[in-house]
Amino acid sequence: MNNVQFTPSAKLNTADVQFTTKVRTGRPIDPNSARQQRLATAPGKKTGRPVDPTSARQLRLLEQATRKALNGGVVKRGRPVNPDSARQIALRAAAEKLIAEQS
Repeated sequence: MNNVQFTPSAKLNTADVQFTTKVRTGRPIDPNSARQQRLATAPGKKTGRPVDPTSARQLRLLEQATRKALNGGVVKRGRPVNPDSARQIALRAAAEKLIAEQS
């Protein structure tokens, strides 16, 4: 038996496999295969479960999209800031102190 080191990258280079930094699970796909060509030209390429526009999630997403459009692309998330809280006052004082030290 020969003492030859097996290098997977050398074997894959001979098979014309392209390396990518993106993690892909499963078998590699040949974009030129008959099945992939058929799927690319299939009418209504969408697969999977159809979207129910009256579902609670879809209604919530629609509300979010309208709020985002009304606010110029910005959606307020989380709890609003109370500017009179002790923490906000302390943060403001620390920022002012830092600005005064830099000047």
